[in-house]
Amino acid sequence: MKFLIVASTKDPASLNMAEHFDNVFLVEKDLLKLNRDDLEKADYYIFLSKHRSSTNKPSLTVHVPGNLTESNETGGNPKEVCPCCPILNTILLNKIKEKSYNLNYDVCFEVVHHSPTDLEGKTVFVEIGSSEKEWRDKIAGKIMAEAVKEAIEVIKKKDYKEKERVIGFGGGHYAPKFTKLALEKKCYFGYLVPKYASVDEQVLNQMIEKSEVDKVLIDWKGCRGGDKRRYIKFFEDIGIPWEKI
Repeated sequence: MKFLIVASTKDPASLNMAEHFDNVFLVEKDLLKLNRDDLEKADYYIFLSKHRSSTNKPSLTVHVPGNLTESNETGGNPKEVCPCCPILNTILLNKIKEKSYNLNYDVCFEVVHHSPTDLEGKTVFVEIGSSEKEWRDKIAGKIMAEAVKEAIEVIKKKDYKEKERVIGFGGGHYAPKFTKLALEKKCYFGYLVPKYASVDEQVLNQMIEKSEVDKVLIDWKGCRGGDKRRYIKFFEDIGIPWEKI
């Protein structure tokens, strides 16, 4: 079981977190410009990254990379998502939350977005946001690094409870309902698809091929009617249960 921690010299938040690891795969390119040929092969990829937001709100986030639509404005291949591990994603989020209790940072998931998209190992981004001040915050950098190290050990030792592994549909970019359920330790979240991204069967098929899925949760008020009907039919046809929240 090989974990590759990926950091970039172009990213101050990435370097901030990387200081606390003995072994980091350091690249001299923007993380969003990487693809599988730039990296060593691994079972799991954890990218240490900055998060940028126009609100400049301090935040610590976790998300799976991927491109949900035909557009590839943020890099990667159209309609392609990386494999993911719902258990790792959710343990990371909870570890970050536990360790940042005395920091005034939001801790949340983000939905699937941006490159790289073509990696074969299970992939996740952990990010410090949302401005230069937070990217260079040494305390935040240490907290994120410690959370990553501890989450890796949990996965390696299989020291976690069995819970349903879930895909979430609907809501906004920071997936507040799904973040809340994850922090309440109700289930493990893999791919999160926002209301603004209407994904087709090409992407849905990848989500069940590249991750473990026990159930689908739909943010009922945060999902368009036509999308809800398509998602429900797709998952009912293959025997995966769904639930509205």
